Amino acid sequence: MVRFLPFLISLVLTVYALFSCIQTPDEDVPHLPKLVWIILIVFVPFAGPIVWLLMSRTQVSRPEAAVRRPASPSPARPTAPDDDPDFLKSLDRYRDPRTTVRPPEPEEQSKDSDPDTDADDGKA
Repeated sequence: MVRFLPFLISLVLTVYALFSCIQTPDEDVPHLPKLVWIILIVFVPFAGPIVWLLMSRTQVSRPEAAVRRPASPSPARPTAPDDDPDFLKSLDRYRDPRTTVRPPEPEEQSKDSDPDTDADDGKA
């Protein structure tokens, strides 16, 4: 099994680099035409795929390559549901009025009347 490991690594690396090269737009292929890169990847084991992967990564990190790609639009809506006022309003539709916790109603007692003295006023 160990003697097949270099072959498997080379095969996986070649397939990955080949798909990467094929999917890359023609204007983003670094230094050589795409067909030359495909030939190098397929016929030069280890070195071809590794050079392609290194060169394509440095090509993408260049500033002029980033200018050609459109920037992703910023989200117009809040990203989290608890930040979205429309979502919070929609929760009221699903709330059961029987389970809604209401604040306690204030008792209607006057501040200057004492309950003990009110009972005595009727007897005297």
